[in-house]
Amino acid sequence: MPRRSVLTEAQHAELFALPENEADLVRYWTLGVDDLRAITSRRRPHNRLGFALQLCALRYPGRLLKPGEFIPDAPLRFVGDQLGIAPDLLADYATRGPTRYEQLDTLREVFGFRQLSRPIQAELQAWLLPIALTMTGGIDLARILIEEFRRRRIIVPGITSLERMVSKALLDAERKVGDLLTVHLTSAQCGLLDSLLLQHDEGRISTLAWIRQPPGRPGRRSFAAILERLSALRAIGLAPEVVAPVHPERLRRLNQQGVRLTAQHLSVLNPIRRRAVLIATVIETQVALTDDAVVMFERLIGQMFRRAERREEAALKRDKRTIIGGVSDVMPKPRFGAHEY
Repeated sequence: MPRRSVLTEAQHAELFALPENEADLVRYWTLGVDDLRAITSRRRPHNRLGFALQLCALRYPGRLLKPGEFIPDAPLRFVGDQLGIAPDLLADYATRGPTRYEQLDTLREVFGFRQLSRPIQAELQAWLLPIALTMTGGIDLARILIEEFRRRRIIVPGITSLERMVSKALLDAERKVGDLLTVHLTSAQCGLLDSLLLQHDEGRISTLAWIRQPPGRPGRRSFAAILERLSALRAIGLAPEVVAPVHPERLRRLNQQGVRLTAQHLSVLNPIRRRAVLIATVIETQVALTDDAVVMFERLIGQMFRRAERREEAALKRDKRTIIGGVSDVMPKPRFGAHEY
């Protein structure tokens, strides 16, 4: 399987970083009675300090310390203070080659830490798939996976192995979503979906691009165009229930791909993925076009009422002028200089 990079260098560092703030140190690196009993069995202070640091690192973030790795001052002093050992003694840790490996064996034996084996990896990969179906971000999935490593007391492997597991989970989830969306498609529906990528009759654009055109200014022609595009999508016969088994975040990402990718790019995808993207796009576009049609219909009705009101106002003004003019014609005009006594 080709390597698929789903994490940045900054995310790598974040996942494997030792805790430095006081809250995390208290939560994860506080040593208990059983911890201190195992640690004090080491004969020399620097080996006790190194053993304690390895134990804390295995618990959080869940990995082994590398030979010669720099330990930040805050966690080093936090552990040293609990043991009453000066931090600078760590420089003498594991000067004898076998010491580090002997301690790792003790950590696994006494505290139950396990290496990641193939059977365990396969079990974790199956456990991770349902979670991957609910998200699309690699870093979020990696955090969840590392937390599960810690819960099961499995030593977190190197970043390459970890990223490979996350990448595989995301890819498996993508394929699973494609299967869920396309499993019940008829051959006619497949043909209609694929035809969305062909050139439309009204111009040098694909049918998909024609369907995704903006609604335009309110008017009868624009309203008719919306209804025409909506009818073209409804003709495919996709019920809204077709997307029910898929998590909304996955549907949102598929729709984003349908909006971002051109018809040419979509046409080179494998059929299952291409049709999954088109299904999500069609369902979402149907909703958007229906909303556009309702809004434009309300505006057209509003325009019709406003025109009717203006016509009524104009008619009233004409009638008023006519009435006033008729009354003035029948009223007797006073004669100049005439007086009544």
